[in-house]
Amino acid sequence: MKLRERRTFQVINKIRENLLDSDKAIGVVIDPTMFKGIENEFSHEEVSYTLRFLDGKGYLIKTENGQDYYLTAKGYEEWLFPDGPISEKRIFISYAVKDKVLAGNLKQELEKIGLTVFLAHDDIEPTAKWRDKIISELKSSSTFIALRTKNYLGRPYTEQECGFALALNKRILTLCVDTGSKDMGFCSEFQGENFKIGEEEKIFGFCKKQLVL
Repeated sequence: MKLRERRTFQVINKIRENLLDSDKAIGVVIDPTMFKGIENEFSHEEVSYTLRFLDGKGYLIKTENGQDYYLTAKGYEEWLFPDGPISEKRIFISYAVKDKVLAGNLKQELEKIGLTVFLAHDDIEPTAKWRDKIISELKSSSTFIALRTKNYLGRPYTEQECGFALALNKRILTLCVDTGSKDMGFCSEFQGENFKIGEEEKIFGFCKKQLVL
């Protein structure tokens, strides 16, 4: 790969990271200071060339004033959050790290009936872009299982996963383990099934019954 191509890909990755951190929506004009900041690492010419490249790909489009850019639907789906098609057999389990043993046991039980289950601590490589992977898995899964224990409540990333699943209109199964519906936040509109700590077999049985295709 030529030096210019390598530098262009580095700028592309930097722009992408900044967009992911900013949570920009489709069609919203991007603050030009985002690109100015990148010029601390790369030249103005390199950044301008990369923006023209992304414009040509249809990921970022110039506004009418010819100075600013906005994110397109194509850029959102193909560039920021690439993923495969939704699979009816793919399950996403949202859980707190302290509950990874219970989550891991649930994964094993569901895989026995032919389902493919995503757990972040099992399925993300240490060098992978964990945020991208989680969003991609959320988009490609058909069912979202929230393992809502007391460890789960109030954790920023678990609550964000719930919000993302709601926005994507996923089927949601809420397992309230020593918690109640009042603790479910935005997921409170979905009927939660109540369990006690130690009732693993009941949890497994309930999920299998709900997920048999």
